[in-house]
Amino acid sequence: MRSKTAFKITGQLIFDALIIFTSFVISFFLRGQIGDNQGFFSRLSDFMGWYILIVILVKIPMLWFFGVYRRVWKYASLKDMIAILESVTLGSVIIAVIFYILSFPISIFNINFDFPFFPRGIFVIDYLLTLTLIILSRFSERFFNELKFGSTVMRKKRVLIVGAGDAGEMIVREMIRQKNSEYMPIGFLDDDYSKIKNKIHGISVLGPISRMESVIKDYSVDEVIIAMPSASGSVRKEVAVKAREYGVNCKTLPSLYEVIDGKVYLYQVRDIEIEDILGREAINIKIPEVVSEIKDKVIMVTGAGGSIGSEICRQIIRFRPEKIILVDHSENNLFLILEELDNKFAFVSTVPAVIDIRNKQALRSVFKKYKPDILFHAAAYKHVPLMQLNPKAAIQNNYLGTKILAKLSIEFGVKRFVLLSTDKAVKPRNVMGISKLLSEQYLQTLTDVKGTRFMIVRFGNVLGSMGSVVPLFKAQIQSGGPVRVTHPNMKRYFMTIPEASQLVIQACIMGKGGEIYVLDMGEPINILDLAKNMIRIYGMEPGKDIEIKYTGPRDGEKMDEELTGENEELIPTEFKQIFKAKYNSSINNLKKDEITNILFNIEKEIQIDDYRGLFKDLKKIVPHFDENKMWSRLYE
Repeated sequence: MRSKTAFKITGQLIFDALIIFTSFVISFFLRGQIGDNQGFFSRLSDFMGWYILIVILVKIPMLWFFGVYRRVWKYASLKDMIAILESVTLGSVIIAVIFYILSFPISIFNINFDFPFFPRGIFVIDYLLTLTLIILSRFSERFFNELKFGSTVMRKKRVLIVGAGDAGEMIVREMIRQKNSEYMPIGFLDDDYSKIKNKIHGISVLGPISRMESVIKDYSVDEVIIAMPSASGSVRKEVAVKAREYGVNCKTLPSLYEVIDGKVYLYQVRDIEIEDILGREAINIKIPEVVSEIKDKVIMVTGAGGSIGSEICRQIIRFRPEKIILVDHSENNLFLILEELDNKFAFVSTVPAVIDIRNKQALRSVFKKYKPDILFHAAAYKHVPLMQLNPKAAIQNNYLGTKILAKLSIEFGVKRFVLLSTDKAVKPRNVMGISKLLSEQYLQTLTDVKGTRFMIVRFGNVLGSMGSVVPLFKAQIQSGGPVRVTHPNMKRYFMTIPEASQLVIQACIMGKGGEIYVLDMGEPINILDLAKNMIRIYGMEPGKDIEIKYTGPRDGEKMDEELTGENEELIPTEFKQIFKAKYNSSINNLKKDEITNILFNIEKEIQIDDYRGLFKDLKKIVPHFDENKMWSRLYE
């Protein structure tokens, strides 16, 4: 593909060189005829070779510098004409200066140059001819394109459909059926060679996806639509980035996640987002097993207004629970998910509870009245730099809040308790990670408790969650940049919110009690690559249209996250996207009773501000804990 682009640019360079040569020669003879000066040709003709060489060597680089060879001239606009005007004007000025200097005798590398004075009229004629011919050569592509297909303002969008399967057939059928549709399908691309040259609703399958560039050019495509709901993120990324490179917009049909969840209809077209190019294969959770455990049960979700908590609520209602108790300390977030479940999904068996999970008495009242069967604990303080400045709040909310919920679950007979944990709990370098590790360790001490099964589900970052890097990058791109990246080598695990939520529900049903489940996060993603791909998805070039700035790692941030600790190994389960972390040895060789006592001491020490004892006990759980680096005294 790059060789085709290089060949095309080489052809343009040769053609422009011929235009420059022709313009100069014509202007030379026109000036001679107009002036009718004796000896004009004889004085200058001996130096014509030098003149032409200088003119070409100056004007071609100017065209390159102003980006004339990086534009799609099928869509030529006023900005493109201005680029030509600037390049030709600056080139002519530079040539005039060079020729003026050469009119004085000079010596370069023992070669004497004594050019005759060059008439100014030639500069003017040459400038006008070059400018006119280059503009005509570039804008002729748009002229013939509109002559063949009609003006882009008046005609419908000529659309290329990538994917000739059921989804592609459906979208073309909708375009043809709706007379007022803004789209006009011109063809399909599909890598299934049995479909190539066949027709669907009269629209031909033109070739494999690798032919996209030639099809876009030959058929004057305005937009590419990806009609492959089950396509992998790598395929979507390849199509979207190539479409942008070729100067056309790219949209997509919804993914299977969105369709299955009832968020959209399959034929609804939308702009492609970063979640589309990073998404993986669809999750097929074991529906009968999930239904049997959730149907007609009372489900409690803490942090129900958050990104993961709200998605768990959306997923759960598919399995017809008797009631969902929505617990969140944010009134606004709780209102939004409540309205969505009511208005969009017509699910009204909800109990909104505006409660801080550290408020034991308020929680007790809810447990006593509704007696939940399953509890998904998604409430947590999660922002690493913010929690570094508020370490006491992090431990009180994430650890002590979890402990309160666990005790109430035992007291009121909750059958399954699922803690949503994080990769930051592995070898934690920040207070947020420490607080989640303490929560994990506490639940591990409850493995012998009868009646309530405690499970932990550990995963990395989720795309699009509130305050995560993707929405931040998106806002920075839309505001014109710069995009702020902490470090060019920083990597993180990512998964989509629906994917994480479905796997959490599946892990809940699988668990027998005491498991730490680790979700298959795939390969870690370089944050710099993520930023560059997002910029390209929005039709811009990193470093050119949108600047990237490096801000340096923030307090508590690691360059690479891990999903298992040194004393753990991953073993597969019956569900391929879910692994179980098995301890090879207890944490720091501590016995269960010792861990229980340390956690009890940490609870008391944080309540009475006994920091000397607190730091001493934290080091027993986290040996590398350094209070001078990892604990802020902002409010103490």
